[in-house]
Amino acid sequence: MNVEEVKRISDMSKKERWPYPRTFQALLDAGVTSYRTEVADNFTVYMGQDDHYEDMNSSMSETSEIAEHYNGKEVLRGLQHHQKHLTPYADFLKDMAKAGVHYYIVDMVDRKVTYTSGRAEEVYTEAIPVFK
Repeated sequence: MNVEEVKRISDMSKKERWPYPRTFQALLDAGVTSYRTEVADNFTVYMGQDDHYEDMNSSMSETSEIAEHYNGKEVLRGLQHHQKHLTPYADFLKDMAKAGVHYYIVDMVDRKVTYTSGRAEEVYTEAIPVFK
């Protein structure tokens, strides 16, 4: 995994509001095999074939309080809003927090993102389309 490239992608994708399939493809090309992001503060750990990178710079100074109860319909609504309107990433995280999502995990190999409260029955999984 090319850590310097992952840092650049993480920064640029948020600043320029890349569509997620573009961000996903760039991270995959940089050697990321999976990653996990904590919704409350955006702390992200990227995993590669032989190493990992803890993105301390991605943590936000303003944290979001996670709702007590998970709401799958609100997860879907927040995702759709972000995808259609290309809202800032910080707003996306706030929407996920309001829906009760504690973290999400991205599986690069299977091209899917799983949003969860951490409880087995409280998950929403989304397929990532190929970036063209």
